Amino acid sequence: MGKTVEYEKRLTLFIDFLGFSEIVKETVSDAEGLADLIDALKDAAKIASLGDAADFMMTQFSDCIVISYKADRPAALFQLVNKLSLLVVSIADRGYLLRGGLTFGDLLHTDKIVVGPALLRAHELESTVAGVPRVIIDPIAFDTVLTNPSYQHEPSEELEYVRSFLKQDTDGFWFFDYFSWDTVVHATGVDNLRYPEYLTTLSGLIERGLKNPSAKVLKKYIWMHKLYNVAREPFVNVPSGHSSRTTYPGYADTIAALPSLDQPASKAVEAIGKAEA
Repeated sequence: MGKTVEYEKRLTLFIDFLGFSEIVKETVSDAEGLADLIDALKDAAKIASLGDAADFMMTQFSDCIVISYKADRPAALFQLVNKLSLLVVSIADRGYLLRGGLTFGDLLHTDKIVVGPALLRAHELESTVAGVPRVIIDPIAFDTVLTNPSYQHEPSEELEYVRSFLKQDTDGFWFFDYFSWDTVVHATGVDNLRYPEYLTTLSGLIERGLKNPSAKVLKKYIWMHKLYNVAREPFVNVPSGHSSRTTYPGYADTIAALPSLDQPASKAVEAIGKAEA
């Protein structure tokens, strides 16, 4: 008889590139675009592979990535959320958007196979629940913090650290907020001086997305537009005598000069209304 195979209790993250089929179609006649896409896929795999190999497993197939951690690993949820934050920000900075789901459950994950109910649930969260360009956290995943915090923190402290990366959406799901300064710079650790350029990239993605003729696509960018303006708002009308203007000259002005995109967003809302009437 063969070796007995059993599922393990694992935190499981499934993510993929949003609109990948359309992106691939465009690369057929765009060699530079193909090179950019390949670099982004390589970058995603590199980030997903960061850390002690004994702590996690990673599988990549085409634009999809599955990362899992044994739930009994101390601070496993924090490590996985930290990794997904680096993934989402790095790929967004390259001009691509990710969507995904993170859950907890039974999974068999080796260097050759990944299968189990947890993968099905994570994929369900990505494909049918997330809807917009976000990575959402299944509520059950938070329970692992209560049973396996890091050695340095109490469970409540560990949960606070995890949620420092996250924002709760209108549907109740927590998701990684890849727009705000607090999460991108303070929590994720992106260079503060790179943030204006990063937000500029997101602005461009939203501006192009709001021109899409599909109502389904427009809804995704309207969601992004709201978060973008919330992230941009603290840098608008910063007083001339504020200390940050001396410490980081031009920083706030660069962000404040970005377009609000309110008008194209309003037109997109109107277009959706007409399409669904």
